[in-house]
Amino acid sequence: MERPKERVAQCVADQLSKNERSAGTKVRVCLPRSCYEGVKNPLDAMAKELVYPDRPMIECLSALEDVECVDMGAGGSSGGAYDAARRDATHVVIANEYAPDLLESVETFIADVRAGKCPRLKRLVVMTHIGVERRDVDPFKFMNRATRVGTGIIGQKSKPGGSPLDRWHDAEELVRAAVPREKDAAAAAGAWTYTIVRVGDLRGNGPTSVTYGDAMLTLVDNAFDVRMQDIEIEEGDQFEGFTKRQSVAAVMNRMLTTTQFKVQNNEYSVISTGPVDRERRKGWDVARGRSPPPIEDKVVDEELQGKEEEEAVPEGAAVPT
Repeated sequence: MERPKERVAQCVADQLSKNERSAGTKVRVCLPRSCYEGVKNPLDAMAKELVYPDRPMIECLSALEDVECVDMGAGGSSGGAYDAARRDATHVVIANEYAPDLLESVETFIADVRAGKCPRLKRLVVMTHIGVERRDVDPFKFMNRATRVGTGIIGQKSKPGGSPLDRWHDAEELVRAAVPREKDAAAAAGAWTYTIVRVGDLRGNGPTSVTYGDAMLTLVDNAFDVRMQDIEIEEGDQFEGFTKRQSVAAVMNRMLTTTQFKVQNNEYSVISTGPVDRERRKGWDVARGRSPPPIEDKVVDEELQGKEEEEAVPEGAAVPT
């Protein structure tokens, strides 16, 4: 997993460590150097000790079974750990929630792949956003408007901001352009496939095993976790609406483990549906550490129209393992 500072990626790591289809798999969470750097206490100008805002998140992830956090930017032994993580990786998830960060992560990862630093790669799953193919029409046109950031900072030049759907689209294009083609014999020898998962605006806090390390929990997201437990999936760029973080994490994990041929080199849109009936809401209280369970793999399979049977794979096709 690359740069998973946000909660979706944390949910992915949490569920990969627990899902029976990926049980025992070593999950390496590759975090940027900034996660390990301290900052001056913003509430106490006289304090001499640095504050490490991401430390609780790192501790929560590290406490998960078979999950290891890796510093992407440190030298020495940590730098070697990141090199080893890239070299050994067979399945990779990139799930940044902020479009510029997602594009940067994809650019860095694809450059590493092309440089031969990920020789064992078989599957890549990337999260983008619903509306990438409709970014010139309402309501996505308004969402994709261009802005400038940093305009109020004295002594600094502003930078381009906004246009998030353009950034997500550019990330998708990078992945599609980089995937090996069968006509290239050399590339086919190291073939890998991708799946792009497009989501609506994200809601939900996710499982308590990761949210205890996050100070940004909201009651609105707690309610969303309990009420919106179902999903809908379609190929292409579909829907308008919201997507639950825990649900999209389950979908992305299933894209790693399924042997359905049609998910390879394909794009899917995912939204959450509900509210579920009263009986299914009973007993769950995220604020008190009782999160609803994630959707099951068989639910994802049904939404993919594969049911519980796996598709027949065309002769000679690469299958994720």
